[in-house]
Amino acid sequence: MNAWLLLVTTKPPNWRDSFITWPEGPLTLGEPHEGFFYPDPLGFWAEVRRWSVELFRRHQPAWGTSEALTLTTLLHVADEPDRLRRALDLLAPRTVLFLDEPSWERGGLSISRRESHSIADPHRAGQVYEGFWGRHDAIVVGKSPQHPSTHNLYRAPDMLEFLRAAPLPDGV
Repeated sequence: MNAWLLLVTTKPPNWRDSFITWPEGPLTLGEPHEGFFYPDPLGFWAEVRRWSVELFRRHQPAWGTSEALTLTTLLHVADEPDRLRRALDLLAPRTVLFLDEPSWERGGLSISRRESHSIADPHRAGQVYEGFWGRHDAIVVGKSPQHPSTHNLYRAPDMLEFLRAAPLPDGV
């Protein structure tokens, strides 16, 4: 498996569609996992798709959703930090983005050259969400200022600025 981009979260989907079930299956290689196209009411998967394309855009400007998702994996670590270690060993990602604070805390990665990014909540004056980019060995590591399911709490241009600030992985 070669997940160039590994998205890490502790929040499994907590909604279900009575007509479309979440596909339980192995990771895919060479094609997007069909779960990335799950039509959810919260907009989580739409944001994951958009973020994935943006993170690839600096490397492959002509790529669209299918190409970006072909090299993207979403990992739910829950309360099992060993899942992240196994994924790093198996998948050898170039970029890891933690989607929430608990996944970052449970991941236990040390990073260097940390660059902080703030996003203001457009609905609550004075509320600011913090994210960052850094490196763990040769891997680019980030922690999102906001989880994709809370996309109504940030302006899309602010999140794009954060995503576009990701450093290039070594060798790119």
